[in-house]
Amino acid sequence: MAERYQGADDQVRVRGTRDGLVLRLPAEAPLPVLLGMVRGSIDGGGEFFQQSELVIDYGTRAPNVEEIVALRALLEERGVRLRTVISNVPRHGELLRSWGYQPLRIVSHVEDGADVSQQPAGDAEQSALYVRRTLRSGASVRADGDVVVLGDINAGAEVLAAGDVIVWGAIRGTVHAGIDGDFGAIITALRLTPTQLRIATIFARPPDQRDLGPDIPMVARVHNGEIIVEPWRPERRGARA
Repeated sequence: MAERYQGADDQVRVRGTRDGLVLRLPAEAPLPVLLGMVRGSIDGGGEFFQQSELVIDYGTRAPNVEEIVALRALLEERGVRLRTVISNVPRHGELLRSWGYQPLRIVSHVEDGADVSQQPAGDAEQSALYVRRTLRSGASVRADGDVVVLGDINAGAEVLAAGDVIVWGAIRGTVHAGIDGDFGAIITALRLTPTQLRIATIFARPPDQRDLGPDIPMVARVHNGEIIVEPWRPERRGARA
């Protein structure tokens, strides 16, 4: 009988960051269970992971060469390239570097003499995760900044972003913008027939589009404490509620 792993942090998690897709490993799962978790996460994403690059984040888990080799092989079987392996434990990070896995480096381009620490938060440049595919049922994307999807978000799929969510397609699934409490975030799409829309802590019901035609660009934003959905107007682009 197979051992069932249980723990406080027992899930493989995939999130979108400014560095791309990051797969976070649980702290204690044994290798056979871990491989099953990763396999289920990748296979459950359908076409989302095909031809993609992935960063493995060990978090507090102790790195192991055999384990990384097995994970790399599993990913390659599914058309996913392992970009690098990282850890938030300094001694583990040193070990990974000795094995040839370099940490991610985020480079910001700032004008000479600019004082980034004094820039107003609303004027700071926001990172964006670009997803060039349709998100099918079971797919989940989470990003620390904005998310841009070139494709549809089907029913059963979800997108969660700290910033805006821009969809060049239809939203039929669940979208949550401003997940860290940004009530100024917006959600836009060519067609809005979602399962659920949410901005910060505010939920919205699916809009009635019977009179709007098949491909009317729409924007959802917070106004007077509730989410309103209206046709996209060019004069409003970039505006924050």
